[in-house]
Amino acid sequence: MSTPEAAVNTAPPTLREMAQIAIGLTVVCLIASIILGGFYLWTEPAKEHNVAAREQLLIRQLLALSDAAEVGEVRRYLLWRGTNLEVFYLGESRLVQLDAVGNVIATHDVPPETATGGDADAWVASVAEPSEQQELRYVGRFFTGREKGVDAGFVIEGKSIGFKTWIRFFLAIDPDFNLLGIEIIEHEEDPGLGDQIAEPYFKHQFTGRSFDDIATIEVTKDPLPNEWRDALEALGEAALDDWLKQNAGNLAAHPDIHAITGATISSVAVADGVKRALANFRKRMELVEAHL
Repeated sequence: MSTPEAAVNTAPPTLREMAQIAIGLTVVCLIASIILGGFYLWTEPAKEHNVAAREQLLIRQLLALSDAAEVGEVRRYLLWRGTNLEVFYLGESRLVQLDAVGNVIATHDVPPETATGGDADAWVASVAEPSEQQELRYVGRFFTGREKGVDAGFVIEGKSIGFKTWIRFFLAIDPDFNLLGIEIIEHEEDPGLGDQIAEPYFKHQFTGRSFDDIATIEVTKDPLPNEWRDALEALGEAALDDWLKQNAGNLAAHPDIHAITGATISSVAVADGVKRALANFRKRMELVEAHL
């Protein structure tokens, strides 16, 4: 057993020993990086596939689509050319290029290889041709649903800053911009409090509201009545049309959103995000819908 005196008298490592230690640590880190990188490359495609499959399932559920229905994705990009803003909307078969007030600058047919899974962002950049000082920014997307050739509605991907970080959600609306449902996709709100935003009794309070209802909706701290909570939690077990008929009185009697007890900030974040996402989407669709 070494003594304190022996430890004090121990000679420091030589430069050669320090170099050997450094080389050893470098080799270990390099091997670990290669292993982690290999696992990432191996698992990332499966992860992306699973995320896409989950999104498709949610979209079909929110819009009540059959397996045969068509689901399309529209991606949105922004590009500043000096002080002039250009907006790009990439649909399944066409890219629409607009100025800041919605005037069409150009339309472009999407190449077959891009439409079937190619690098959409790279193709849009090749069309936009930003300079080295300019940046083409992807800023969001929405989904379209068609059942037997008829428009069934849209699903908007939105986000709002919550109590901790961003809350991401899907917002389903019909062609007349009435709200069909909301699904919380990602959040980091407090367990037992803010995480209740994903529970049926909270998120279903938005369902069945018109565009005008959502535009003026507020969050109240009044307790959620038990009978209204029971009705909200029953929505998942009933068809939306039937539920709306049964609860027309409840929707009229509860025009605002009842906040989650102890999580008002999270509740307001979702409500504000829904209002903002729906208003912005309608404004954009009035400009671009005819061109996609």
